[in-house]
Amino acid sequence: MQNKENKTAYILLIKNVPKRLQILEDFLKKLNLPAQQNIKAFGRKRALITYATETDAAKAFDILQNQQLLNKKLCVSNFIEGGIKQLQKTKSTQTNENGNESEPDMPKINKQLGLLETIYVDGNQRSTTSTTKSRKSNLSNQNYDYVVAIDFEATCWEDQAPPSWRESEIIEFPAVLINLKTGKIEAEFHKYILPIEIPKLSAFCTSLTGITQKTVESGMPLQIALTIFQEWLRKELRARNLVLPKMTKESKQSKSCALVTWTDWDFGICLAKECARKGLKKPSFFNQWIDIRAVYREWYNYRPMNFADALQHVGLTFEGREHSGIDDAKNLAALTHKMVTDGAKLSITKDLTPYQLNSNCW
Repeated sequence: MQNKENKTAYILLIKNVPKRLQILEDFLKKLNLPAQQNIKAFGRKRALITYATETDAAKAFDILQNQQLLNKKLCVSNFIEGGIKQLQKTKSTQTNENGNESEPDMPKINKQLGLLETIYVDGNQRSTTSTTKSRKSNLSNQNYDYVVAIDFEATCWEDQAPPSWRESEIIEFPAVLINLKTGKIEAEFHKYILPIEIPKLSAFCTSLTGITQKTVESGMPLQIALTIFQEWLRKELRARNLVLPKMTKESKQSKSCALVTWTDWDFGICLAKECARKGLKKPSFFNQWIDIRAVYREWYNYRPMNFADALQHVGLTFEGREHSGIDDAKNLAALTHKMVTDGAKLSITKDLTPYQLNSNCW
């Protein structure tokens, strides 16, 4: 039963926290902090710590503002009196000047919280009078007929650094092409990759992904896999008259296709960092993608704890083995189709080369 008393909560907003909230929780236990009522993730690399009294919040603020976690200084904001209600009020229905209820500007809120990144290409600039959607470039604002869902698996270790700081190597490269009108997966790509920087997989990695040492030793170097994938993608696009974003070879009869991931990690961190370290040539179409998690959060106004929670929230069930790259990619494709069926509009959420066209994949 919920307590009906109207109690004030005092909240600290912590920035630069690791993606795994457990790391922050273990760190806080080592400090002489007042007892917290609640700790939860809030946006990208942020967390909220709730205290029952102003005194406890102020004491925690003084201790935390000079702390470092994983060699990064924690950024702590002043506590917010009645913070929970303020945050909920910001995201709930609001009243306009005429006394009528209106929906909040969710894209604007998400932009402020760092949940969605809008990219402007071909010289388009931010307009002060148009809406968020109209400010995006036409390349980001189209309807997609197909998407290619990709979910890399990479080397990992127990108690490792956050994803943006570690140097992982891709060990599974899966991709599925799904027709968003029919929901049918029409083509699959799947290769295992040989790691060369740290060839031996950790026991934690094998347990998490199900990928064995024997499997990766029979795999191929990443550069070869990228080349084979490009040929596979060219064949599948040509067979359906599809074009990717920012390709110059396009006609009125062409249908559109985009790459989708769950978070920016796969292309923005994992692939980009590995290609840079090893001097590998990365196809330019990997520079634009749709982060389905960002679109999901905005469309459903729900922040899932993980991918399985995101599926369950919309009535889907994960099929296969979690953290198997090919199964993750298939479930990501299914979720994308479900979102489009529910009316969500897909748009490019990240563009690493906003002022450049891509070479034709054909």
